[in-house]
Amino acid sequence: MQIKFGPYNIRTHELDNKLILQVTSDEGKTNIKEDDKVYPYDFPNGIHFKLKGLGERPEPKDLKRYRFGEYSFILGINNSGLLSVFYSKKLTVKKKLIDKVDTLTFAFFSEPNK
Repeated sequence: MQIKFGPYNIRTHELDNKLILQVTSDEGKTNIKEDDKVYPYDFPNGIHFKLKGLGERPEPKDLKRYRFGEYSFILGINNSGLLSVFYSKKLTVKKKLIDKVDTLTFAFFSEPNK
């Protein structure tokens, strides 16, 4: 599924009981912003994407929730123009590069084998 959220394009799909999320933009390169010092007030279950190569920062946009089967996440654009992705604390998140695009993989916690 493709979601257009401000200047950001969010592509999602479910695969092997996981939700894959990629963020791109037609206006420049996007990447995960991993500077904890900038957002000390933020939620621990939030990830921010920054858009590079854009002259002006994107307009702020209200939070909106999206649901895909058992998975859900909330998107918003803050005053700094960063796309914020908030997810449930019941999920584990892995970050990796797929086709040179920062990609998130969400999966539910699993019970350890006894």
